[in-house]
Amino acid sequence: MTAKSLVSISDYKVEDYNRILQLASEFEANSYQNLLHGRVIATLFFEPSTRTRLSFESAINRLRGRVIGFADIGTTSSTKGESLHDSIRMVSGYCDLIVMRHPLEGAARYASEVSSVPIINAGDGANQHPTQTLLDMYSILKTQGTLQNLAITLIGDLKYGRTVHSLIMAMMNYNPRFYHRNLHCQMNTNKFLQNTIFLFRNIPICKKY
Repeated sequence: MTAKSLVSISDYKVEDYNRILQLASEFEANSYQNLLHGRVIATLFFEPSTRTRLSFESAINRLRGRVIGFADIGTTSSTKGESLHDSIRMVSGYCDLIVMRHPLEGAARYASEVSSVPIINAGDGANQHPTQTLLDMYSILKTQGTLQNLAITLIGDLKYGRTVHSLIMAMMNYNPRFYHRNLHCQMNTNKFLQNTIFLFRNIPICKKY
């Protein structure tokens, strides 16, 4: 694994996915370890989150790390006009790693370019949510026994669902067949899915039902 930050799921290769999933299995068997002892992790949530934020903070504590950060942008200097650039530069001087959620697409990539420490993208607008994808892949692997040659049904907001975007990109490496049903948007979901997949690889798209 050469990438220090995790901004897009495409920043990593298939070998990286497989290694992370193997490590996840080991951590599930023994979640209390000292890997982050002496490290400070900043969780910067510029939009509301419960499960993602608490998942990260719980994991950091289980690995004996220290957590700083915020869950309410209203308590930060952003309300006084501080730019994202200045916020990231400042916080990166206080910690060893930044976990960030932001409502704007591309914010995590920008943060990784100005930060002096690695950035983990915990969701940037309707763009991506790579750590959720890794968790989804681990769940699929546990329940199905493999990631290869699966029929995957995507249900929900396919246009704005960042988790779906990341999952499609990652699972393309395992020869899937995608089915889809959009419950929330009046849009041509088949065209959207085709355009998304065309950007990366020619994967068969099965009919909507």
